[in-house]
Amino acid sequence: FGFRGEALSSISRVSRMKMTSKPPEKEVGTMLEILGGKIIEKKRVNSSNGTKIEIMDLFFNIPARRKFLKSDSAEGRYVTEIIEKFAFTNNINLTYIRDNKEIYKFSSDMDLITKCLKIYPELKRDDLIEIEYNDSVYKISGVISQPKVGRNNRTAQHFFVNNRYIKAASLYSVLEKGYGEMLEKSVHPYGIIFIEIPSNMVDVNVHPQKLEVKFTDEQKIASLLKKVVREVLKENTHFTMEFISSNDIPATNNENSSFSVQNLYSKNEDSQKVNFSQNTPKTDYFEHTDEFFNNSEIEDLQEGNIHFDNDNNYRLYEPSKTFDFKGFEYQKNQTFTPVEKINSFEKLSILGIVAERYLVVEGEDKLLLVDFHAAHERYIYEILKENLYEKGGLTSDLLLNPLKISLDEVRKGIILENKDHLEKLGIKLEEEGKEIIVKGLPSLVKIDDAERLIFEIADDLRISNFDQQSNILDKNLATMACRTAVKTKDNPTGMETLLNNIFEKKLLTCPHGRPIMIQITFKTLDKYFGRT
Repeated sequence: FGFRGEALSSISRVSRMKMTSKPPEKEVGTMLEILGGKIIEKKRVNSSNGTKIEIMDLFFNIPARRKFLKSDSAEGRYVTEIIEKFAFTNNINLTYIRDNKEIYKFSSDMDLITKCLKIYPELKRDDLIEIEYNDSVYKISGVISQPKVGRNNRTAQHFFVNNRYIKAASLYSVLEKGYGEMLEKSVHPYGIIFIEIPSNMVDVNVHPQKLEVKFTDEQKIASLLKKVVREVLKENTHFTMEFISSNDIPATNNENSSFSVQNLYSKNEDSQKVNFSQNTPKTDYFEHTDEFFNNSEIEDLQEGNIHFDNDNNYRLYEPSKTFDFKGFEYQKNQTFTPVEKINSFEKLSILGIVAERYLVVEGEDKLLLVDFHAAHERYIYEILKENLYEKGGLTSDLLLNPLKISLDEVRKGIILENKDHLEKLGIKLEEEGKEIIVKGLPSLVKIDDAERLIFEIADDLRISNFDQQSNILDKNLATMACRTAVKTKDNPTGMETLLNNIFEKKLLTCPHGRPIMIQITFKTLDKYFGRT
């Protein structure tokens, strides 16, 4: 690695340090023992080639600094993160032992993908793709994950410039832009990226820890990285990416432009009924709600003041007529807008589901589009929050077959540090070797969702070091609600009860701030069709 003299000197002044070193050409080595910056012993010792540095009792002579150290497990986790970066960048034999337990063992001939699988045990070899680019000036190499594999944050994205770890927000963004639309929203891919450039084209002296750098041509590096990622994904995935030029887009401002209208909803008695279920088995997401929450809230809601008129039989209408755009003028202010106020006594009729994720609802003077995932997510969040703060924690159901989960060392450390916190969320677990054994879950959480939920709670805790406990709990509840809520492409029932709850409590957004519903008034629709 090489050692920075000023760093070793600084550490030696605030710790007990022992250094043993032997060059290959010498028969014996030398050992120095240093206390608070003073050499208290120097002697010849039998030693293997290389240098060994032991640091003990950090800040023993500066109590004011020592009291600001975090718990042993938290400080150990920070060391683990540094060791992982060393492992990625150096082809050496490296063994990491913490609290007398071997955490990692890397050999000098281990390839990068194998290292990734050791550090991120949730991955499989097929989840990763190698990248490689080389010209006379730039070299880019490393591994990235398949588009379907990722985290809900960027903690598994690491960049190295000339083998030095850096933090570069712009490069994180460029990496993900390389995926384009292949990457799902809020999914951040894994990426271990090495960039090699001539030293005169990068300035490493812009940060005290050299974690930030400046490139002479950052735009060129960004363009190359994006291109490399995009091309390797084209070759290694089933996705295809086609780029449409302006010449490929038909003009719509021509007098003779026209469009065909099909699949409109109508009450035409001669047309076929629309079957929203499409013979798909229905899942009632409210069937066991009262068992989980153990309160009478659902019954109260079912006796609320909203009436849902589901007697209308809507038909499928397929006209052959073609409509002319001529004379039609689009008004920018005539559009769907977020709902900012709810009338809990409004009469509503559910017309159906579009795009496999939106309820179409007719109100007294408007048409509503409701994101049923966001609505269900907020519904669950409110009840979870009520139970957590009123009862001191969520109830947990013990699993007949405990679930084994493999986590990377950093996530595992976070989970074990916060066992009491997770028990408040109804998650009971224990450590067993290198795995976590989940023994209990809230009854709302499905076994299939448990692993991803625990990953995301660990990530929430990791990036919430400075939040108050209540804020962290709220974030975790929001994550739990998102994971357990009805998903896009599901075929839900119980939507009347859900809307009833949303309107009665006047809930407008999901826990993450996205709108639950948007609206367009019939008056605005009349303007579109020239009826006013």
